[in-house]
Amino acid sequence: MKNYNLSRLNKRVQFGTVKTVQNPINGTSKQQFVPLFTVWYGEYTLTVNNTISLTGTTATTDELIVVRHDERITTALLALLDGVEYKVAGISSDSELNSYDVVTLTKVNGHG
Repeated sequence: MKNYNLSRLNKRVQFGTVKTVQNPINGTSKQQFVPLFTVWYGEYTLTVNNTISLTGTTATTDELIVVRHDERITTALLALLDGVEYKVAGISSDSELNSYDVVTLTKVNGHG
């Protein structure tokens, strides 16, 4: 990932968790996304060879994004991308100085 162009990191993604909030009027509760931090990201597409070599991710992967290496990003987090919630399904990290990570996001169909 050393050759990824920094100028392609031109969109924002929020990483966070989900918490249960209660409606004070009627007492019902619902799950709500709570942002923890925001980073710049760029879109990432796989070549045919990369898609074939990534076993287990091709059928469920909804989005691949590239971010600057950030150890705060883990598979325990959710991501809010263009108003859609995703689970962080995987991170292909590159821990060298000035490096990038490819983050695999899977669309969330509810919370649970």
